[in-house]
Amino acid sequence: MTWLARGGAILLLCCTALLACAAPPPSGGTPAVSPEARTTPTALPPTARPTDLPATPAPQPTARPTDLPATPAPQPTSTAATATAVAQPGVTIRADGTLLVDGEPFFPFGFALYPRYQTEEFTPETLARIAASGFNTLHAPIRDNYPDLQADADRLGIRLIAEIYPYELDESGIVRAIAWVKDHPALLAYAIADDVDDGEYYSPANVAQINELVKRVDRNHPTYISGFVPEQIGDFMQSADIVAMQSYPIGKTYWRFALPSHVNYALSTAMAAARPYNRPIIANLQAFAWPDQREPTAVEIRNMTYQALLNNVRGIVYYAYNDSVWRLEEHPTVWQAVQDLTPEIERLAPVLLDGAYTRLNTGSEEIVAAQWRYADQLYVAVANAREQPVSVAIPLASPATGPIEPLFRERPAGLTFENGKLTGRMEALEVHVYVLNARP
Repeated sequence: MTWLARGGAILLLCCTALLACAAPPPSGGTPAVSPEARTTPTALPPTARPTDLPATPAPQPTARPTDLPATPAPQPTSTAATATAVAQPGVTIRADGTLLVDGEPFFPFGFALYPRYQTEEFTPETLARIAASGFNTLHAPIRDNYPDLQADADRLGIRLIAEIYPYELDESGIVRAIAWVKDHPALLAYAIADDVDDGEYYSPANVAQINELVKRVDRNHPTYISGFVPEQIGDFMQSADIVAMQSYPIGKTYWRFALPSHVNYALSTAMAAARPYNRPIIANLQAFAWPDQREPTAVEIRNMTYQALLNNVRGIVYYAYNDSVWRLEEHPTVWQAVQDLTPEIERLAPVLLDGAYTRLNTGSEEIVAAQWRYADQLYVAVANAREQPVSVAIPLASPATGPIEPLFRERPAGLTFENGKLTGRMEALEVHVYVLNARP
């Protein structure tokens, strides 16, 4: 999930040179494949590397507009948690798409962060601040001091999605990079392709080829790709282990779909495409401002976050903490808004990971609702993605008894529960979260 300009991004140019003469990776992991033992695939031509690193360009998110049809009516979906894993030991993927770290369910919740570690833009204090705020995941490109980042992240309880740049590295460079970082406990996944559905560099076949190259070196960690075109992302569901869907609608004034409800459209479309393959979908959500546009409000950020949760995503990675142009700490309203969500995610994590999920029928693509049955209780959340008030009457999918209790008392509430329905009025962009007693 780089959203960086490809031609000038700071890449593994210096670390691959170091890796070429580095000692072999520690024993116990999958050995690196010798570059001499295979031919370079046509999708990964060797790339000449300059002696000096180019200046970092101004990176921009690249989720470009596309004409979008109306959100399809969500299909009734009920997913029960299961303990069956479908990947090798290490970081595995349960049959319902949940990530397992050391055998325990894990909900990634964090940021993309691109500058080199131990610089003014990404200090150890920055890492500690992110961890102290309750976030557990960072999407960070592999740099020449990545072992330092891995060591500090592990100490702070943060997992890393390690990004490589296959369009800037030849096959041997990718192999060396993977071998260099693969045995560290902070590693969560490899990000092998960004904007896969832009129709420029990638195809499902060459992304699958990159995926297989990574798997030759490390089968103990999943691969991860990200896209931004809901109608195209389904073509890539068999190209990697985890698929992320981007949605950054706030401030795109030139785009007629620049509405908070785009998050539901994008994620429900991606989830439908992923379902036949049991692929986990991770939400890439907006925590930045487009150039010369306003930043999202706290209410919009919470609403978009819950739209993602209500689509049963398996994690959330916000763009971006720092991409050398946008620095989240310089935008206190946005930074506080995402921090305020960490207690809610922490409270809901067991429910999201191990509860039995069911999407609820609201009669509107702009009102998103779901329930989770967990430990004899029923957790219900409703997000009004409209920018005006609505009245709702939402039938629950299973029997429950009152009283209905708001899960977060400082957040909006006020719906009532009667005759198996949640009813009442919701203000613009409100999110309500409740808990009831589940009946046998």
